[in-house]
Amino acid sequence: MKLLRKLLFIGLFCSCFVFLSGCGTADSSRKINTPSKISKGSETIQLKMNGNDYQIDLERNSTADELHEILPEEFAMKDLHQNEKYFDLPQALPVQAEKVGKIEIGDVLLYGDQTLVIFYQSFETSYSYTRIGRIRKPELLAEQLGSGDVVVERIQ
Repeated sequence: MKLLRKLLFIGLFCSCFVFLSGCGTADSSRKINTPSKISKGSETIQLKMNGNDYQIDLERNSTADELHEILPEEFAMKDLHQNEKYFDLPQALPVQAEKVGKIEIGDVLLYGDQTLVIFYQSFETSYSYTRIGRIRKPELLAEQLGSGDVVVERIQ
């Protein structure tokens, strides 16, 4: 009886081992390389503000990648200090804040972890921001955006 019990136990153990070893892939030890969003580098977002189309070249960082995923199709940006437009995002983004020193017209930055800012004037600052991107051909931003609030439509 003891021998039968041992054989049954060994048989069950071997069966479990065989079944469980079949759960992996043919070569599950091989590392699969998937493209990183951070390495894309050519990612852009296109926005329409006050009837004008703008293309933003995104930075190669997790903040820009996450923004690309969560940015609403339409949102309103408020004016602040007659040099920037800002929008509080629906969720926090990863932060890599740094003292930027000088803000340039067309800079797209993150203030804190949830406030998207587009600058339409250049100026010196002591504030810290996370870089998200830069608007192509920003020369007419101040004139085109004006000093009021704007409705922004995401084109791409």
